[in-house]
Amino acid sequence: MNTLALLGATVCVTALLYGSVLVGIPNGMSNSSSNLASPAIHTPMATDSLRHIRLRQNLLPHLEFVRVRDTVYVLGDRFVEVSLQTQRLTVRFRNGDTLSLPISSGNPDVKDGMATSTGIFSVQNKTLVALSKQFGNTKMLWWIGFNYNTGFHGLERDSYYRYLGKRPSSHGCLRMAREDVERLYKVMDVGVPVMVYDAAPSRVLAFADSTTFDTQTALRLASRGKILGKIMSKRLDFLHRGQLYVRQPFAVYLDGKTSLRPGGYEIGDEALLTVSQQKPVYAALGFSATPQDYFLVFRRAAYVPLSASVPSVGSSEPDSTHAAGQDSIDQ
Repeated sequence: MNTLALLGATVCVTALLYGSVLVGIPNGMSNSSSNLASPAIHTPMATDSLRHIRLRQNLLPHLEFVRVRDTVYVLGDRFVEVSLQTQRLTVRFRNGDTLSLPISSGNPDVKDGMATSTGIFSVQNKTLVALSKQFGNTKMLWWIGFNYNTGFHGLERDSYYRYLGKRPSSHGCLRMAREDVERLYKVMDVGVPVMVYDAAPSRVLAFADSTTFDTQTALRLASRGKILGKIMSKRLDFLHRGQLYVRQPFAVYLDGKTSLRPGGYEIGDEALLTVSQQKPVYAALGFSATPQDYFLVFRRAAYVPLSASVPSVGSSEPDSTHAAGQDSIDQ
């Protein structure tokens, strides 16, 4: 009798494991992205032990939850990640190469200083020498600006070198050794994405597969206007609530050439990723919302009359905010 009960429990647990983990979708929902048929219930062999059954039971809760992050795909061949915790930047190249260099970010405790803002930005301008009138016409060498008056640069003096890769010391920019920022300057172009983060973010950058990525069904991030800003903010909210695949089931990308308006896009907080993502029911019905659909809803609901025409997804409101001139750049 005990043997039959154990065999019955084994069958139930194995069926649960196959149905919920290996298939990866709830009961009653077909997997529209695969031609695989639903697996038949597996009857364990007599050699399956109670220890193996308990192991599966212990693993099941962990296999059901994976921290899914919102990926912003990059079509270009490089992007930059800046970690304020480690005080280092990393340039990632499509071919797998990386360039890691020490920096010193903004320190709000110094006079007229501020913390370097986090977010996703892009290179807006670059010049060999920029001047800051705010700080006595200080020369900022190999200037690479990416967010208002914030950018990468070196200084003529060497006193800040002792802080590089160790702690924040600037008024808001990302200071670098002269020889390092010169190397960075040579591989940076206007439009290259720059992501600055402190704590681990819930939004990340990754290279798009140039052979399979479909830009026709994805949302291109241009300068952050009201609509695109709201869409991306809501996207993070949906992600943190486990509703991203249900509410915004499309990819977003940067072309790697467009200079984004200052302000950038939020990157969220990995600590808020506490729930599994819901599966979209309409996937089984052969229906999928597009970026154009979502763009239309936001524009009609919030910003223009219902009768107004809807622009293409990649467009945004006219840019009324201009990047500050070199004479007001913060060091």
